Formats: sequence, C-alpha cells, structure tokens
Amino acid sequence: MFGLCFECNRINTYLNWYKECYSKKFHQNFDNWTSGNKQIDKFIQESQLNARGWFELLEWIPYNRLRNIKFLARGGFSTVYKAIWLDDRISRWNYEKQDWERNVRKLDQQDYKDANNSQIKIPLKINEKKWTSNST
Repeated sequence: MFGLCFECNRINTYLNWYKECYSKKFHQNFDNWTSGNKQIDKFIQESQLNARGWFELLEWIPYNRLRNIKFLARGGFSTVYKAIWLDDRISRWNYEKQDWERNVRKLDQQDYKDANNSQIKIPLKINEKKWTSNST
C-alpha cells in the first residue's frame, strides 16, 4: 500500500502519487507549454493523464533548460545527445507550496569541467545550479 492521497484520501497508485488527482494538475497546465507539434503534445499529455507514478511520466523539456549538450551518436533514424537538465524530473506534488517537487541530482566538478569542452553546446555556467527556475 502506498498511503492515502492528501487531497482526496483515496489509496495512492504509487508512493506519494494518486493518478486521478495528479492528472487534474497536469491537465490544468496543458496551456502553459508546447513542443510546437500537436502530435507530440498529445502524446506527452496522454502520458501525464495516465501516469500511475513518476516513472510513467513524460514532460516537455524546453531547450533553454538543457546545459552541456554533447553529441553521442548518429543512427539510421536519429541523432543522440547527452545533456544536463537543470530542472530534473517531477517526483510528487507539494500541497503546501502548490507546486511540483522535483528530484535534483547535485552537479559535480566534472559537470563544470565538461563545460570547457569545445564540443559542448550551451555550457554550464560556474554559478549555475540544478533546478534554478523553481528553487526557493
């Protein structure tokens, strides 16, 4: 058992996550972001409406929230890059703050050293930290 939802007191579908209540929170935010592609937006939105926990959740990540973007490989139908996402993934809803809490991996010295690599696009700045747009 994953406990009870703080909002509706029903049994959570995952730890600190109740699908129905969280679906409503995501739905209320649909007009605040877009990938620019209606099919991609619909795919992401459906994942948000149906997620039983953070592990099933997709989010649109604006390009300006990525740092140390580095090319890794090119295949038959795609190109793969590696990057640091400043915000990191949603973990649960904070009812007190009325906002999403996110898991945050601390940056290490290697992340800042990698920023000096000439192959890196949008390098991490020395004063930049994870979750800078939402931190208190």
